[in-house]
Amino acid sequence: MHLSIIIPAYNEERFIEQCLQSVYTSLAANEKTNFSSEIIIVDNNSADNTANLARKAGATVVFEPINQIGRARNAGAAVTTGDWLLFVDADSLLNPRDGG
Repeated sequence: MHLSIIIPAYNEERFIEQCLQSVYTSLAANEKTNFSSEIIIVDNNSADNTANLARKAGATVVFEPINQIGRARNAGAAVTTGDWLLFVDADSLLNPRDGG
């Protein structure tokens, strides 16, 4: 299974690094055989350092010039290669617990 995690982001430089760290931590905590993932940040016309911080953290960054959440989600979905899509807000933190 290949999971695409899509994170729309508009001026989220205060939160994007923590969000991405929680995604990486959750992926590592729930790693399984035959499981792969990609993380796509959709820079929704940010005026801050969101895109650069996301790139430095290892995420793929795509640009959506029209500031609208639906367009940002669609722009991210358009470039994915995953079997499953997971949409996460840029100011969210995932919990790495695997339920066990």
